[in-house]
Amino acid sequence: MAVAEDVLDKVRAGMRGLQAPGHFDKVYKNECMYSFDTPESPGGLYVNLKTWQGFGEDYVELDQRKTGSTLYLHLLWKRVPIPEDELAAAAAAAAAADAASKPTKLALGTEGGFAVEPQKDYTLDKTAALVVLQRAGQPRLRVDLPCADLPELVINVINAIQAHEDASKQEAVSAWEEERRVSRYAEGLPQLDSGRKISPNPADWRCDETGVTENLWLNLSTGHIGSGRQFADGSGGNGSALRHFEATGRKYPLVVKLGTITPSGADVYSYAPDEDDMVQDPKLAAHLAHWGINMMQLGTITPSGADVYSYAPDEDDVVQDLKLAAHLAHWGINMMQMEKTAKTMAELEIDMNVAYEFSALTEAGAQLTQLAGPGHVGLVNLGNSCYMNSVLQVLFSLPEVAQRYAAAAPAIFESAPADAAGDLPTQMAKLGLALTSGRTGKPQPQPKAAAAAAPAAAAESDPMETDTVDAAAGAAAAAAAAGAAGGPQDAASLGGGAAGIELQEANSVRPAAFKALVGKGHPEFSSGRQQDAAEYLTHLLQLISRSEHAAATRLGLGEQQALTPSVFGFQLEYRTQCLTSSAVSYRRAMAASLELHIPLEAATNKEAVAAHKEREAKRQRLKEEQVTAAHMWSV
Repeated sequence: MAVAEDVLDKVRAGMRGLQAPGHFDKVYKNECMYSFDTPESPGGLYVNLKTWQGFGEDYVELDQRKTGSTLYLHLLWKRVPIPEDELAAAAAAAAAADAASKPTKLALGTEGGFAVEPQKDYTLDKTAALVVLQRAGQPRLRVDLPCADLPELVINVINAIQAHEDASKQEAVSAWEEERRVSRYAEGLPQLDSGRKISPNPADWRCDETGVTENLWLNLSTGHIGSGRQFADGSGGNGSALRHFEATGRKYPLVVKLGTITPSGADVYSYAPDEDDMVQDPKLAAHLAHWGINMMQLGTITPSGADVYSYAPDEDDVVQDLKLAAHLAHWGINMMQMEKTAKTMAELEIDMNVAYEFSALTEAGAQLTQLAGPGHVGLVNLGNSCYMNSVLQVLFSLPEVAQRYAAAAPAIFESAPADAAGDLPTQMAKLGLALTSGRTGKPQPQPKAAAAAAPAAAAESDPMETDTVDAAAGAAAAAAAAGAAGGPQDAASLGGGAAGIELQEANSVRPAAFKALVGKGHPEFSSGRQQDAAEYLTHLLQLISRSEHAAATRLGLGEQQALTPSVFGFQLEYRTQCLTSSAVSYRRAMAASLELHIPLEAATNKEAVAAHKEREAKRQRLKEEQVTAAHMWSV
């Protein structure tokens, strides 16, 4: 359907300042900056085309007032129940497959590996539209996507946002990036002069020995392209890259994974027996250039655009080149081929870690009653983040903290800076509001009888035409839907199985942005490793103290009002006695935590301690198996 000219005029009026996000830019398209709304929320998610930040239905107009932006990408995903006969058939097929075979490789959630995700009883119907926000009181204009009538710049920005990795995934990869040492073979690496040049087109890459096109590694010394190592069942790779290393006298150990090369680096592996691990190559750019690969062209130039700068005196700024593809083609660069095409080691580990169900270690098979609503919102384990989750649950159970951040959330959001993800008061208010009100932004699962009528009801309602729900009403609706208003509700009333998992998901949030902010710059809390909860609490209270000093006006703190860390403060008295003279001295100091060192031999629950250690050992073994599986697939 053609777009009306008056609508196109309003789209063109909002185009000034639009720019497609580049490889290193952050795009927030999976979660609202001020709440935990997602594209699956009833109102969907609106992504500002200028700032690339997402906002839920309750906050998109706030963003429009603050930024003046009018163009938003509206993402709306609706769950469509799968017919029961199809679910039954799928469950029977899965049961037959489980009975016929056992896992054949150390992998989670992949073919031949361990199944970890329960079968979902719905599919997602994903829609996207360009929404033009006008002045208050005027209706929103909506253009369903894709639409060829829109200006090319708008189409390019929308395509770039949709293709870009969400900022939360970028942060997760950064946190889980393993520490890699510099290879001792990088300095003075021999490179044979064979005249070979590697095509920048991924479609041209093939294993020199077998012709396969996946999991390919380039030997930086010989130019040989080989497949990575194979699993015991023969999948994952054929090992030709390692065989080439052996066949050439084990003299050329460094290989780089094709498809992972960007201006910031790539996955490099050393087959040398004294390394045999992922490594760093400080001279990677020069080593790749020997084979005709310009790593600076990989990543900044993508099918959706690139960073273009104009040195003209009347511009002297980053600009848009609407004919960029043709201009690059003149120099032999096909921008449709310039793209990272393979997952890095860190990304593979992230996928496995996210898929893993930690509760299977501790309470598998237990019939637990799931609670929902205000005060009963869970925090999803982001991978070794239970130390943080426990601290946050305790923190926001305190009335002083909940009042300062959750109750004052509207004022905090109103005064939030442009980078809301990097503002601690905003992130505290966002998380506190979810925990104390029960508003998780997730659609609540319905009993089986109601699920059948859901599609018809959804068809009759349009989120573009509904009024905004206030915080109290939203919390009450969430609590009522989950059964919290009438007491605890278990998965059985929802049909059990996948519905029980849906209830758990609907009443929990992922504090990924909070973890990334608080851990930023810290050598331990920025990583994906397990940490000490008491140390995290101390670190968090220090950040809160500095933040509240700097943002006292925003938070409405008067001179006589105490900072949040004072809630935990108490005075310790230390008594020291001289063994010779019996003289005694006293020293007093403020503290926020009390450490009690209890000798293990004095424990009265030794059996529980032993069981705990056994669980920890099992968890560590499973974690090592995940890492091993990722290595086996990648190298």
